[in-house]
Amino acid sequence: MATITYKCPSCGSSLTFDGNAKEMACSSCGSQFEVEALKQAIEIEKESENFNEGTNWQAKDEGFSDEELNRTRTFNCSSCGAELITDETTVATECAFCGSPSIIPAQFTPGTRPDSVIPFKVSKDRAVELFKNYFKNKKLIPNLFKKNNQIDEIRKLYVPYWLFSCTADADITYSAKRVRSFRRGNYRITQTRHYRIRRAGTVDFKDLPVDASEKTDNKLTESLEPYNTKDALPYVPEVLSGAQASRADVAIEDSKKRADERIARSMQNELRSTVLGYESVVPISTKINVPDGTCYPALYPMWLITTKKADKTYTFAINGQTEQLTCDIPMSVPKAIGWFLGIFAGSSAIITFIMSLILQFR
Repeated sequence: MATITYKCPSCGSSLTFDGNAKEMACSSCGSQFEVEALKQAIEIEKESENFNEGTNWQAKDEGFSDEELNRTRTFNCSSCGAELITDETTVATECAFCGSPSIIPAQFTPGTRPDSVIPFKVSKDRAVELFKNYFKNKKLIPNLFKKNNQIDEIRKLYVPYWLFSCTADADITYSAKRVRSFRRGNYRITQTRHYRIRRAGTVDFKDLPVDASEKTDNKLTESLEPYNTKDALPYVPEVLSGAQASRADVAIEDSKKRADERIARSMQNELRSTVLGYESVVPISTKINVPDGTCYPALYPMWLITTKKADKTYTFAINGQTEQLTCDIPMSVPKAIGWFLGIFAGSSAIITFIMSLILQFR
């Protein structure tokens, strides 16, 4: 299977895409090239060298089961020639032997070629800094994270998404009540008024992202939102250079269910926020309609960092555009209980002090 590796015309080192400059950059000599100019240089080089693109690489089936073969792809690094193995969804990776970035456009299946890509704005050094800064002033994390937090692995990933755009209509009826207490003579009267409230509205959703990779957890990817789609670029293979990327392997229909859930939740929260001034509000009828919509594939940037503690692996994910960070490090239960008891004890002391002042002036 053919791969693409972009080389620096000046020094021959591998080029990666700089999301801030929106150009191909060489980390060896510091040169930068516009994507179109680089394409022209590559075409000229191909013509001068009579470059042959007709090589047909065949995957070896030695030692693989039929199921593994169906999910495994072999290709040759266009830089050093080493044979590399990936799964069927990988569209960009790095050569394990020479480190050159390789792009495999043939891995895209019909309908999964992304329409747009949000390039990385967060550098590797900045991602490492965010990882280290996370542990500062975190009073409720377990003690084993207080020092020697080493990175086990860091990966620069483009995660596939399906982006949904639609206009949704909602009509929700609520049962609400207000409670008022007052004195009348020797009696305290509690008055409860019941209300039937209706709210209806229309909301436009633009580029609602739904994780399209089976490898990543929806809760993790949704914790990294939002992304700013104004920075999105039309897809060209060069943008993936220097990162790992996968194509969508979750069907649109399956992702649509997730999109419908998110749309419904957003509509419910939006309309509920307009029902104010009641002791309790309960929805008794909810109608949400999405008559038409569009969906297209895209790639969004994410740094994935793992660290090991006590033989367990913990994951950090960083939004490669906005620096938003999420992780699966648990809260220390003993510390949380101690913190709560400290707050409770402090509150009790304040209440006792106030009561003593009141008693002094009685």
